Amino acid sequence: MRYVLRRILSLILTPTQAWEEIAHEPASVDLLIRRYIVPLALLAPVATVIGMKTFDASWSPAHGYLVPQEAIWSAGAATLFASIVSIFVLAGIFVLIAPMYGSSRHYPSALKVATYGAVPVLVAGALLILPVMVMISVVALCHTLYLYWIGVRRVLDVPEEARTEFIGISLTMLGGLSSILGAAFSSAGLF
Repeated sequence: MRYVLRRILSLILTPTQAWEEIAHEPASVDLLIRRYIVPLALLAPVATVIGMKTFDASWSPAHGYLVPQEAIWSAGAATLFASIVSIFVLAGIFVLIAPMYGSSRHYPSALKVATYGAVPVLVAGALLILPVMVMISVVALCHTLYLYWIGVRRVLDVPEEARTEFIGISLTMLGGLSSILGAAFSSAGLF
């Protein structure tokens, strides 16, 4: 547990050094799932459910949640599902477009970049007890973009001059796929 916390702090405070260490570690999908993806993906749904249960009734529509009481748990489940699936899909997109940038297709390495890059946004999810704290998530998103920018070079060997394009295309594809999947699940009545 202490190692995970040190890694998280390292990614946030000294990202270049953290990526140097990560690049030389063996890629273990199981380890990433157990230590980072699931535990960190739980932060936002738990915080959101607590915030909705605690503040929903007393907050005004301009400042509070507008989710009906019976839908709070499914909103939390949808957030958890979307967080986890987004990391795996982003890794798949990295693998899909990697050859276009002279990189090899290696899913465990792509999952390392997708997972460690998402750490700031996932950690910021813990602050979503209060809706106004979503602003911290915006700052965390900027740091996440920077982590991806470093990670695709160090771990996936994307050329220096192509990193921004690689990340831009990947995240655009993720946004499109997320919209399509969200619409499909919503129309099926799943979330």
